[in-house]
Amino acid sequence: MHMKAIILVSGIVQGIGFRPFCAKLAQKIGVTGSVLNTSEGVILEIFGDKRQIEAYKQELITNAPPLSYIQNIQTLEEKEVDAVPDNFLILPSREKAETKALIPPDIATCEDCLNEMTNPYDRRFEYPFINCTNCGPRFTIIESLPYDRPKTTMAKFHMCPDCKREYENPDDRRYHAQPVACPICGPQVWLENNISDTPIVKGKDAIMETIRLLKENHIVAIKGLGGFHLSCLPTDEALTKLRSRKKRPYKAFALMAKDPQVAEKLVHLTEDAKRLLTSPRKPIVVCPKRKNGDISELVAPKLDTIGVMLPYTPLHFLLLKEIPVLVMTSANVSETPIVSSNHEAKSKLSEIVDYFLMHNRDIKMKIDDSVVASAGKRQIFYRRARGYVPHPVLVKNAMPPILAAGAEMKSTFAITVDKYIIPSQYLGDLKALDTATYYEEALKHFLRLYNFKPNVLVKDIHPQYISSQIAHKTVKLSTANNIEEIKVQHHHAHMASCMVENGITQPVIGLILDGTGLGIDGKIWGGEIFVGDLKKFTRKGSLYEAHLPGGEKAILEPWRFAYSLLYETFGKEGSRDLIATIWPHRAQLIPLMEGALHLSPITSSCGRLFDGVAALIGVEEVISYDGQAAMELEAMSAGAREKAPFSIARVGEMFILDWRPTIKWIIKSKTQIPGPRIAAAFHKGLAESLAEMCLEIAKETGIKDVVLSGGVWQNKRLFSLTLYYLKKRALRPLWHTSLSPNDESLSVGQAAIGAALKS
Repeated sequence: MHMKAIILVSGIVQGIGFRPFCAKLAQKIGVTGSVLNTSEGVILEIFGDKRQIEAYKQELITNAPPLSYIQNIQTLEEKEVDAVPDNFLILPSREKAETKALIPPDIATCEDCLNEMTNPYDRRFEYPFINCTNCGPRFTIIESLPYDRPKTTMAKFHMCPDCKREYENPDDRRYHAQPVACPICGPQVWLENNISDTPIVKGKDAIMETIRLLKENHIVAIKGLGGFHLSCLPTDEALTKLRSRKKRPYKAFALMAKDPQVAEKLVHLTEDAKRLLTSPRKPIVVCPKRKNGDISELVAPKLDTIGVMLPYTPLHFLLLKEIPVLVMTSANVSETPIVSSNHEAKSKLSEIVDYFLMHNRDIKMKIDDSVVASAGKRQIFYRRARGYVPHPVLVKNAMPPILAAGAEMKSTFAITVDKYIIPSQYLGDLKALDTATYYEEALKHFLRLYNFKPNVLVKDIHPQYISSQIAHKTVKLSTANNIEEIKVQHHHAHMASCMVENGITQPVIGLILDGTGLGIDGKIWGGEIFVGDLKKFTRKGSLYEAHLPGGEKAILEPWRFAYSLLYETFGKEGSRDLIATIWPHRAQLIPLMEGALHLSPITSSCGRLFDGVAALIGVEEVISYDGQAAMELEAMSAGAREKAPFSIARVGEMFILDWRPTIKWIIKSKTQIPGPRIAAAFHKGLAESLAEMCLEIAKETGIKDVVLSGGVWQNKRLFSLTLYYLKKRALRPLWHTSLSPNDESLSVGQAAIGAALKS
């Protein structure tokens, strides 16, 4: 008996060789029919007996291409038929009004392509844009769905007969690989200096000349997959120039190592870190420095870690063929978005770099490198971008079309499509005009790409968040529908993001630690313990509050909050005396600050607590980048003989974690205990006290699940210690594994809350 089945496969099933896989699978099982891409996913029409069709559906899941992500296999129709086709066809793509297909992320160059690129007899020998179905650009070149070459930035490159033959052959590795190209018909590379727009040299000679210039300590802007990198040797001479020109005195630069063996000479690589480093996503992996690593201390001043990555484009492999390691940091100016177009690079980077290595494959959507750290066997995302975006977060139930506006610093947005929450790439701090423009461009791109028309906009309760304003304006202009708006508290969104990532809907304890988020009482929260679910929360615990002298100015001047810690701990006169001892050059400011202190914002921020403690023990009084003081405090921590004393008090319905005993202990211990041991003791005492407070709340509520979210959890030492102390108390910690715990995750939490409230 012949059967016909129409099957919709949804998920990441386009641009990763899924249709050729379907054709080969049909041949293996003995069925006929067809496969095509649509805006919803891949549609299969299968003819065979019932056993064959079931076997086919099963193998779609078990043997799918490694880069695919199958969310659902839905049988739309199944019936008996009298006749069946003789073969299996791969049909042209079809566009539908509703877009549910998922876009694959950009994938590092595969081994097959590398072997061809290094083979002198191959026609793509040393071609810097070699790719196939299993690797190469995806997200950065797509202009619309379904994913076909005419809808990418490769459309302007007309395939030569050889490339076209590969592209149209279902048995070829490059079958429907949309960026397929070769030296005859594809993108080209050239070198310019920072004065003229005329190429100095082109093609392979441009790459060899770039290598020579890098070896001479020149700084070169290199166009990559999602934007330009600033590159130089990791020497004192080159880095002194780069830091001066980029006005980046301390923030760490990433390194690109030729291979894992070179990377291991620079950093300590665990097996888990090596797995991340060599994965097809090729993120920057933050690892402990080796003391004898042959690189300048200017790569990552005052830190005990370095971010290292491996080459992920053919151009990178060619550049590192003769240079074992290069600085490779995002090309931007003063925290603005990464530069991605040739024109933009020349206009913005000419005073920073000496030369430009450019190419003519346009970048439709710019994206930074992803940054991941290894904490034991756990990974912590510092930045989720290239290689991971736009991979979705899967939820259990279909959601209405929701746009979540995200945060203002470390911003992202997210959209909901059926059972997917799709967060954007890391976008940055929206207080910079260029970043706000980038946010708006990326949002419009997502709306067009997915043909997305939201009927719900979820945003932070802060009335002045730029993300909320841009999202509101953009969706009002892009749709005629009446859009409902939902406001969500910042830390509730953090909690929800970790819940949805872990598939949790029941009530949890939320241990949320970050720098800044507006509380429902109008104060600045940031050291919170909630009890709640996706719909509601109760604030059950908090860090002891203090004033934030100078408001946001205190973020870049940690000594200001350190003064506030002293004031709360020792009072007016006591803090005056201590300031005169610790920072005599600040003493004249104190009378003015005392008079205005009660007018300053009040905060429970854990991020600011780290800043203040760092300042007190002499780490940094003033910082040049976000999180610098806390990162240096973590880096210097060594030896954990002591444990800084915190106290827990019950105030009404809330538990308060009081840091004043710790401040007293630090001041007393500064002359007796080395700074690294004080820093370690602070981490240890805080971690155990947080776990103890969660235990007290668990006793009252019966809840054992504790979700950890907020930017403070990027601190590997605090994170690992807190997990240990929570487990020791028979609590179950849950953390982010595919999202960053910082404000990047906020949009996912907002979307999840919006969906729960509308269910």
